[in-house]
Amino acid sequence: MLQKLINSVQETIVSFRAGVKAEGEPLHRKQCITKRCTNLEKGDFVLFHYDVDHVKALGDVIQKESVAWNLPIGKFAAQADTLCLYLDKKVTFKKCFHEILNNGADYGKMPGQAGKVACVTSSLLPTTPSAVTLSQLRTALLSLHVEKLLAANGFQVYNSNGGCQSSVLSLFDVVALDAASSAGPVSSLHEETADVNSVRDKLLEVASSSPFTVGNQQTSQADEMLPVSKDKATAMAIDAKMFLEHQKLRRGGQGYDKNIGLINIKVAEAWSSVFEQVVTLEAARERLNDKAPSVVVHVTAVGRQFHQQQVDLLWRLLGNLPIPQTHVVHGRVASQKDRGNVNGLSAADFVKLRVEQMKEASVVKYGDHVKGEGWEKTIGVTTSGVIKFELLGTTPILNVKLDLSEKGHPLNNKGGSFVLYNYARLSTLFQHFEEDVEIEVYPELPSLEDTDVGLLTEQEEWALLFNYLLPFPSIVEGCVGKFDPSTPESSIQAHKICMFLKDLSRDLSLYYGRVHVLVESREHLFPVMFARLHLLQAVKQVMGNALALLDITPPTQM
Repeated sequence: MLQKLINSVQETIVSFRAGVKAEGEPLHRKQCITKRCTNLEKGDFVLFHYDVDHVKALGDVIQKESVAWNLPIGKFAAQADTLCLYLDKKVTFKKCFHEILNNGADYGKMPGQAGKVACVTSSLLPTTPSAVTLSQLRTALLSLHVEKLLAANGFQVYNSNGGCQSSVLSLFDVVALDAASSAGPVSSLHEETADVNSVRDKLLEVASSSPFTVGNQQTSQADEMLPVSKDKATAMAIDAKMFLEHQKLRRGGQGYDKNIGLINIKVAEAWSSVFEQVVTLEAARERLNDKAPSVVVHVTAVGRQFHQQQVDLLWRLLGNLPIPQTHVVHGRVASQKDRGNVNGLSAADFVKLRVEQMKEASVVKYGDHVKGEGWEKTIGVTTSGVIKFELLGTTPILNVKLDLSEKGHPLNNKGGSFVLYNYARLSTLFQHFEEDVEIEVYPELPSLEDTDVGLLTEQEEWALLFNYLLPFPSIVEGCVGKFDPSTPESSIQAHKICMFLKDLSRDLSLYYGRVHVLVESREHLFPVMFARLHLLQAVKQVMGNALALLDITPPTQM
């Protein structure tokens, strides 16, 4: 809704300026409308440095035309060369609430579109839960988050490395936490059986006739070799540098690594690990039948980036795959200075540490009440969510620095635990309201149609809607962006959902701490309470939708 409104305003400005020019007035540089995030009392949108003589006339035109828009402009203010636009708050509240209520868990998602098929793969290797490293855990969680972001943007998503990913994420089961779930719109291809040998033979046939193939040579880069099960053909490699130039793909900087030269297919009697991964990917692609991928997303640790770029290029060549392949690369997992040592710490050890710290923090806060199956589940779910925030809340390419000290338990920060606490706060609020309805302290919450949302006059209430509820679909869409087929650099911004939730929780906490939502049982106070409950119901739904994109099951109590 919000982006559509901005586009409509922009089109009106362009049309108005064209009319001004037709009357002989000079047409200056392009004018763009800006959405405010703070100081909303000064306008929701602002246009700076407009022609002084026409700024008020432009405001009149925008307000008049907006009557037919989904979100109309309620008023405007023209001051010198600046135009400030204010949405009709009552209409916007009601339409946004309706949109969230009608779509529920699908609010923020785009409908699926024919031809939008994404294949997600990663650099993960087979392992067991006890042997999983922190870097592998970050890769698996990031891969799962990317899958959910793509699905929310209308892609049919397939995971070609789901077996390794499930193996890594199963460590949450080992320590009795809320298990990560890849269920939903993402399909895994790893369980299917395929004639890998026939796929390998087909790719070797392509390689043998390719002008980019050279024989009896080996790359200067270390390449893990895998034993050959069958064919003992001559050593073979691909001249990737020549292939990059031929395909006009970028090298260096934001492009492919400038040190990629020859990519081994086979040396002596061993297939290269790069080639074997390409065989697996091509076999997975064949299982899609007519659902050919329109983009391939590689999720990899920075230490495996070079390897994964080789996989990308070899698959492009042997699989005749002229589609974008984008690489989401993440940094290392380290420890904060003087806050413990990450060396030798397995992912399972880290998860167990966080569980114990969460239990300790809960006992300090709630005392002897912390016992029984319900509390065990709450602690497990909360710890799982906090860990995901710790590993996903940083821009992927940057290192994650963990606080592993004794006092570094998850409740000491304003990250995941703060977000989950605020969600649980809302759950408790509605639980208390329902209990009071049962004993007739309050009447039932009226429908949105019978609620006067015009009573939401606090600036914080408008900020919650305007900065979070309304733009949430655009934020989800912006996390993926556009794919450039000439470069492996990723446009996927996998940290934005965590940032969104942290900012929303901060503003929600300030509002919730200042305003008493559940008022005294007096009839004249009910209308405002009902309007605020509808607002917080919408906030809770959006928070739940955002947490689902992180594969986090939010606790209902903390």
